[in-house]
Formats: sequence, structure tokens, C-alpha cells
Amino acid sequence: MPCASAVQEVGMTEREEASLGPDQHNGTLARYFGVDLHKEQITWHCIALKANGETERTTGKMATTRLEAEFIPILDSSNCYLIVEASCSTFFFYSLVEAHCTKAFVINPSAFRELYMTGRKTDRIDARKLADRLKYHIETGDPDDGFPAVFVPDDETLKIRKLVTTYELLVKQMTQLKNQLTAVFRSKLIVGYEDILDEGVERIEDDLRLDNADRLMVRALAAAHASLRQEKDSIKQAILDIGVHRFRREAGLLVSVSGVSVMGAVVFMSDIVDINRFRSAKKMTAYLASVGKVDASGNTTRNGGLNKRGRRTSYRFILQGLEHIVHGNEGFQKFRERHASKKANKVRAAIVRKTFVAMYYMLKNDEPYRFMDTRIYSRKTREIEKILENVA
Repeated sequence: MPCASAVQEVGMTEREEASLGPDQHNGTLARYFGVDLHKEQITWHCIALKANGETERTTGKMATTRLEAEFIPILDSSNCYLIVEASCSTFFFYSLVEAHCTKAFVINPSAFRELYMTGRKTDRIDARKLADRLKYHIETGDPDDGFPAVFVPDDETLKIRKLVTTYELLVKQMTQLKNQLTAVFRSKLIVGYEDILDEGVERIEDDLRLDNADRLMVRALAAAHASLRQEKDSIKQAILDIGVHRFRREAGLLVSVSGVSVMGAVVFMSDIVDINRFRSAKKMTAYLASVGKVDASGNTTRNGGLNKRGRRTSYRFILQGLEHIVHGNEGFQKFRERHASKKANKVRAAIVRKTFVAMYYMLKNDEPYRFMDTRIYSRKTREIEKILENVA
């Protein structure tokens, strides 16, 4: 006769496991699913707590093409919890299962140390550890700080994030092409063509210092750059159309900061989504990867580089307009002067972090930037209104 805390390992075929439905879980108080997600298949581990006090464990594996037909029917919206690690396909998987369980969690794998503190690591072991950690979190109510759940944004925000990733990729490729073009000119000691991509390569055709191979390279690089620029502009417009409509009020506040464009405001909001999910400005700046790492032991403290956890997109976009931000804030100017002897990158990082803090309180208090330039702000608000008119 098994005791109340007995754990049963139930061996089943994959099809038998997948065929389990909610009506076959009578007498079950709660179920916890740990899912190891891959492109072609998932491995799941379920901990079922029975009314008689026993705990039943089942493990299964199936192709991702069978998710909707065979995995989702296993779930039950009553006392059923699911956890999965964040990856490139996790948000789509989350959208499939969220409505079919009591609550689904996406967790940060780099912060989830339990998966890496073992000599053995397989899909089944990972799924089991995820389920065990989920069960502990739900039943003990441990604080969220110890449970690295990832915020799952809405569909519009996900679209913006994907488009921003593509936008940055196109910008990077354009920069590479421009550098290659510069290398062609430098190889022949040619100067004075810095704006050739904007003015057109026709005016360099007759330069005798270029041979036929050079001319072919210049034409090809210029054509590729023009094509990328067209695609980049198209992606940017889509980001603005979706983002300004989704974050109209917030964007209207954030652009009051000189140096924060409409694009920068949209990117910032797509990162944080809702200011109220951060208990403090410090929490938000840490999430935006703008806080340095600190290594302290005894009387020794070492300040390291920026923490790589969190979203860094906003940091990159705010950095682009940092000179305008500093120019529009006397306090930032004095701060930079006081720390002129320090490394420039650390001073820039500190000003970006201070800008994030200012943006945090602007959104929290629903008020514009204290040091805004009304002329620049009026131009940005007209841009927002024009975007909204085009979307409508």
C-alpha cells in the first residue's frame, strides 16, 4: 500500500500520453507541465497531484506539427499550469497554450540555474526540472524575484519588436556596404566622395583612378545600398504606424525629450510595454540593460560593464540621440563636465540611465519632460498626428 507521498513513474507510449484529455483527469487536484521546446518537437513532463495524496508523473514527446491536435487537448483550464523556456518560437507556442491552462509561464533560461547545475542534461531532464520548479513556485508562493518569468507582450508589441530587429539588421548591412565602398576609394587614394551614395555614383564614373573592376564594385555596392535603404524606410514606416497607434499617449510624452525621436519613443515602449509593471525606476533600468555589474567581496568593489540580461534595443536607440539629450539638459552637461576624466563610454552609459529614469517618472506621473524644447516638441507632435492620420 503506497504512502500518501508516493511518486509513480507511469510508462506510456507517446500516443497514449497525447490522448489523455481533461475528462480522464478526474480526482486530480492540480497538474504542472514542464515543456522543453524545440523547432521540430517538444518534450513535456507532467506532475499530477491526486485527491488521494499521491503524485503521478508522466513524460511525453511529440512533433510540433501535432501540438494543436494532440498536446493542447491534454491541457485543462482548471488548475493546470505550464512552464517553458524563452526561445525564438516560445511566444508563438505561448499564444497556442495560454487559453487552455490556468496560467502559463515563460522563463529566462540564463537565469534559471537549476537546469545547469547537473552533470546530465537531456530534454526529459530539462522538462522534469521545469515542472518541479513550477510546482514549487505555485504551491509555496515564492517571490517572483526568485522565479525568472519573462514578460509576454501583446501581438502588436511583438510585431514592433520583430520589425525593429529587421530594421537594425538592414542598418547594419547598409553600414557594411558603405564601409566597403570607402575601402574601394581608399585603395586608390581617392577622397571627397563621402556623400556619393546620396548624390549618385554617376559623378565618379569618369575618375581615371578607378579601373573597370572598381567601377563594377562601386555600381554593385551603390545599387545594393539603395535597395536596402528602400526596404529600411518601408520597415521604419510600418514600425511607426503600429507603434504610434499602440502607444499614442506614451509616445506623445516621451518625444518631449530632445534627442528622443518618435521612432525612439516607440522602440522604448515596445521594450517596456507598461510602465506599471516596474516597481521602481531601478527595476526598469536594470530590465533595459543599462545598469553596470558590481562584484563586491569584503572591502573590495569592482564595477564591471553593463549587464547583458534584459532588452538592449532602447539603449541603442537612445544612444543615437544622446548629444541632443545632453544639449537640452544643463544638468547632464554639468555631469559630463564633472566626469570628463572618466572613460567616455561609462559617462554615456550613465547619462542614458539617467534619461531612462526621467522617462520612467514622465510616464508614471503622466507629465512631459521638464526641460523640453517647445519648438522641437511641436514638430514631433505634428509628425505623430500625421502618422495617425495615415493609419486611419
